[in-house]
Amino acid sequence: MPTDPVPALSPAPDTSAEWDVLNDLIGQIYETVLHPERWNETLGNITAALGPLRWESSFILWEGNSPPRARFVAASGLAAGLQEIYTGVYAGNHPWSRKFMRYANGSVVDSYDIMARDEFWETEFFRNFLKPYGIDRLVGVLLDRRGGERLGLMMPGPGDRDTEGLKRGLRVLAPHIQRALRLSDRIAALELAAGAARSAADAAPFAIFSLDDQCGILAANNRAARYEEAGFVRFAGDRLTFTHAASQKKLVDLARGIDAAGIAFQAVNAAGVECPVLAARIPRQTAPQIGGIALGASLIVTMGSAVGETPVVEIDRVAQWYGLTPTEARLAVWLAGGKSLQDYAALRAVSLNAARFILKGIFRKTGATSQAQLVAILARLPSLHDGGK
Repeated sequence: MPTDPVPALSPAPDTSAEWDVLNDLIGQIYETVLHPERWNETLGNITAALGPLRWESSFILWEGNSPPRARFVAASGLAAGLQEIYTGVYAGNHPWSRKFMRYANGSVVDSYDIMARDEFWETEFFRNFLKPYGIDRLVGVLLDRRGGERLGLMMPGPGDRDTEGLKRGLRVLAPHIQRALRLSDRIAALELAAGAARSAADAAPFAIFSLDDQCGILAANNRAARYEEAGFVRFAGDRLTFTHAASQKKLVDLARGIDAAGIAFQAVNAAGVECPVLAARIPRQTAPQIGGIALGASLIVTMGSAVGETPVVEIDRVAQWYGLTPTEARLAVWLAGGKSLQDYAALRAVSLNAARFILKGIFRKTGATSQAQLVAILARLPSLHDGGK
């Protein structure tokens, strides 16, 4: 929703009316934390409220001198094409930029305090760029520093104006602008991270659920609905429930625990079809918020396996039964599925001799003397839902 322009700040000493203007601007500044697209409008209102006559432009930019570079964050009142000209020709390579870099964060700096007006008039930056616009003075606020760049709010204009009201107002607004920009950066970074996590979860070839300690669904990827349609789970009242009673008990027992733990089992639907499940109890996710603590995930549950892959639960079961290492169990289940040792070596990018060495360890632990005998031994291994180990 557009913000209303605020009245101009008087050049007179602080008054209640002046503070009303500044308080209104502060409110607009913090509104931009959640609505960064409003920065241009907010800059326009700051300029209108604080700027002297004919000071009509303002901008926020990151700028560096080595190498020379600049990136505009927001701008108000700049003529068309000025940002592109500045970025391509003058960024980080003119007297104001070099001298402003020396000041600490939070400083309000007047170009007249760092360079004489007559001296500035002799610069190529003024003669070829600013003179047609009648600009020979700049009041800036140094806001942040990162990777050799400085972030600043810059307000240029003609020098024959009283800028005391402008500088007085900027000293009040500077810390609020700093906080708002840092909060915006933090929120943007969190949103990008969350978006990447969602994309990664949706790209997974299995369902992923994030649950609270009551098995309430906090988040699920786009494959989750398939397992409800297949009859393995129900989503009743935003809670995850396995249709297979034994599987549901495993999940509930895991949720009631205290320490971090994980389990693997086979869920079963009404048709007797199995689906591998991995569930992990993690330290309870918490975040401070106004008025208390927000609670997050306690359980992570995955269902299914990628096409062409052996379910992890099957590998885990074979490893536990015969005391195999994960690598040995993976190869054993691969061979039990009728696949060759050569294909395993190619898939895992290991030599055939290395695969044979792993196989020798499997033979020793299972008592098999050949691949055919190993397949027969594994075929007799009882399944979990039949009550076997």
